[in-house]
Amino acid sequence: MTLSARILPDLLAPMANLVRTFDRVIDPTAMDYLAKRHPDGVRVVDIAGHHDLLFVEAQDIVEIALCARQLKARRDQDGDILFVWRAGTMPPLTGLEKALLRQAQRDLEAGPDRIFVEGAAMDLRVGPSAVRKALEFLVSADLLTRDGRAYALTPLGRTEGDPE
Repeated sequence: MTLSARILPDLLAPMANLVRTFDRVIDPTAMDYLAKRHPDGVRVVDIAGHHDLLFVEAQDIVEIALCARQLKARRDQDGDILFVWRAGTMPPLTGLEKALLRQAQRDLEAGPDRIFVEGAAMDLRVGPSAVRKALEFLVSADLLTRDGRAYALTPLGRTEGDPE
């Protein structure tokens, strides 16, 4: 009986430490500070350095936050995290992504806020595959929703007015 009483606190201590570290790392003030210091995107290494964590510890916390939907991430082709931002906030965007959102904002005045791949590619003078890739990121960032073959702005996407 004494063995089980000793094991339980031994298991709970690392979990309590993880929860404390998680709350400190994912704190909105800390993430906003990092976003201002790294406007091109907050990387896991930036989080680790800011909070004096090992890269592996920061990576674990970021993965947990992604699963808990407290953070969003842009990933590369291999699935590795390029940068993260707080869910419900605006991520750093490429020029094409900003142009697509501006185009949808303009279309709000003319009718429904819908983006079609072929029309957007012609308007922006880029290939349809580049537009598809940008649209898929905007969907994963909660700035657009997919509606059949069209894409519609979300309330968060309507706030994007960053001039280029």
